[in-house]
Order: sequence, then C-alpha cells, then structure tokens
Amino acid sequence: MSNQETLRSLLERASITQAEAAGLIAEETKRPCSVRSVRAWLADESLLSSRPCPDWALTALKSNLSKKG
Repeated sequence: MSNQETLRSLLERASITQAEAAGLIAEETKRPCSVRSVRAWLADESLLSSRPCPDWALTALKSNLSKKG
C-alpha cells in the first residue's frame, strides 16, 4: 500500500477531514502542516499539485490517532 493509500485509509477509518488530519499532524510534530499539504498528498499523481506523502506525516497521524482512542 502506498503512503497515499495509507493516508486515505486513515482518514476514512477515523472519519476525519483533511483539515482535521492537518491539525493532528501539526499537533504531533509541533510543526505547521496545512490542509493544502494534505490535499496535495491525496491528489491524483497526474496533477501538478500532487506531492508524495512523507513517512513522517503518516507516523505522526497514526501516533496522534492512537492517543485519541
């Protein structure tokens, strides 16, 4: 499973929005994470705005979601 697929799956399973995901990642990493970044990580790879989802973002999101229950 690619990082993009993993991120999409995490959002669906936790029933959170892209904005909420950005907030959780920022909270965990103590670094800014914009909704625009999350949107770019989820964008179709054929789009110019698409960016690969970094491992650190998935790690941070997983960690924060596990704390929340």
